[in-house]
Amino acid sequence: MLRSKLYMGMLPVAGLLILVCMYSVYNHAKLSSELDRLQVEQYGSISQVERVLLATSQLERAILLHLEGEKELAKNAYERSRPVLEEWVATRKEEEKLTPLLRNLLSMGRAVFETKERAIVAHLQPLVEQIEDEGFRSISGNNSVIKATNEVLRGDSQTHFYVVVSAIVASVFLMGFVSYQLSQRILKPIDALTESATRIGDGRYDMAAYTPSSKDEIARLENAFVEMAARIAEYQRLSDLQVARTRRRMEECFSNLPNPVIFLNAARDLAYQNPAAKELLELVSWEDELLPQLAVRVETVFGTGEEVLETDFDETVSVKIGNEPRFFLPLFVRVDSDAVDEIECGLVLQDITQLRLSDELKSDMVATISHEIKTPVTSATMALHLVLEKSLGELTEDQEDMLQTATDDLARLRRMLDHFLEIARLERKSPRLHAVRESPLRIVSSVIDAFGMPAQGKDIQLVSNVEESLPPVLVDLKAMEVGLSNYLSNAIKFSPPGSRVVVYAALAGSRVRFGVRDEGPGLAAEDLETVFEKFYRSRRHRAVDGVGLGLSIVKDIAIAHEGTVGCLPLEPQGCDFFIELDPAPEES
Repeated sequence: MLRSKLYMGMLPVAGLLILVCMYSVYNHAKLSSELDRLQVEQYGSISQVERVLLATSQLERAILLHLEGEKELAKNAYERSRPVLEEWVATRKEEEKLTPLLRNLLSMGRAVFETKERAIVAHLQPLVEQIEDEGFRSISGNNSVIKATNEVLRGDSQTHFYVVVSAIVASVFLMGFVSYQLSQRILKPIDALTESATRIGDGRYDMAAYTPSSKDEIARLENAFVEMAARIAEYQRLSDLQVARTRRRMEECFSNLPNPVIFLNAARDLAYQNPAAKELLELVSWEDELLPQLAVRVETVFGTGEEVLETDFDETVSVKIGNEPRFFLPLFVRVDSDAVDEIECGLVLQDITQLRLSDELKSDMVATISHEIKTPVTSATMALHLVLEKSLGELTEDQEDMLQTATDDLARLRRMLDHFLEIARLERKSPRLHAVRESPLRIVSSVIDAFGMPAQGKDIQLVSNVEESLPPVLVDLKAMEVGLSNYLSNAIKFSPPGSRVVVYAALAGSRVRFGVRDEGPGLAAEDLETVFEKFYRSRRHRAVDGVGLGLSIVKDIAIAHEGTVGCLPLEPQGCDFFIELDPAPEES
């Protein structure tokens, strides 16, 4: 219906413009036709009269030249003028006054040039003057006709101009009136919709009182808008219910969570505390005790947005409540927002006091049991050695084999106890780790010296390879010997006879790398990342004697020295196990 109104409103304007165009085309055609006729008739007639007058003058001059004896010039002038005059006489009516005069002039010319008769020269001048007078009168008459016609055409053109201007002005006024009427019909409901949209933007979705202002396409738009507002209102209501329900759930979850939960705003102030956090902060100062231990990680979370989940007991937050220590493992998350000043950091403090105490108790128990078992194992080993040395009498071959087996098992048990004791000591970060400046050459040499005999017994070539000018490192020499000895012991154990084992020290970037390369069976790709875990043993090597603690001890030793461990496969076979340490600082 709105389209119909638009079409009906624009129809009068379009019709008036079409009529003006048609009128303009008609008048243009009429004026063009009149001008063409005027040009063909009047201007053509004037042009012909002027040609005749010019030819008359030439014929007069030809006759006079002939009489003066200029025969050739006279003949040429006669030949140029004669066709023009003959054409006029042949095409014009006799009633035209100029025609008989020109015929007489032609007769006079023929008498002079063709019949060789003697013309009466006295009649030539009057005849020419009559022709000229009559020609000028003809030209003047044509000019009068042209002037009259131009006046008529000028009047028609002026009338046409006024008609077109009046039609354009009328079209403008008519278009303005139609546009005003249509705009009132269109803009009024649009203004109402705009006002309603503003109300919706302000959160007021009630459109029940809205009444469509028309019955056309805009009415459908208004109805669709009202329906949309109702759907938005319902969606907002359901969203508010869901948000409120989720908030209640989160509050219940945080309230019943035994671990303290804290949220910090962008100003690093406490924005939220669950009951467990409030209870903790009543006993411990946030500013003086907790925040100094957490500040660096809090700034990291605010800066990078990465979650931080600590898993190492060394990263725990410790506080003292009364006379009892409490340990918390922190979990950090960042709550992002479009506004920078609304970004928050969430902090969960997991109470691991009992877990830490249990771990310390486990380490102490392992150390104590291992230490206590070592004494009877040592005594039993010594007793078996005495018996095997036959100090107490001769042994049969079977007895000697059985006693040797028992001795080997006791030696294996002693090595396991040594491993357990070393692990317990490293986990407690025993103060017995005394680091001093040592040269890489001395470290490698001390390890190789201890394994010369075992390597020779398996026909394995033991090679030392230490780069020159390596910087010294800060190490506990005994601990470092234990680490490299475990590497070297495994290399000799798994290398085939006739192979070569290299103990080396080299520069790896900015660090010093100590390693052992062998030509043994190597490790599968899936074993490279887990080979340093406690009690882990590759499926390829489970038939070989061992408990899977040696490499984990190496890792703990490297960590105690703030270093790293690694393993690289070699081609065509073998492995490269290494420890990387930072160079010792320059002595002041």
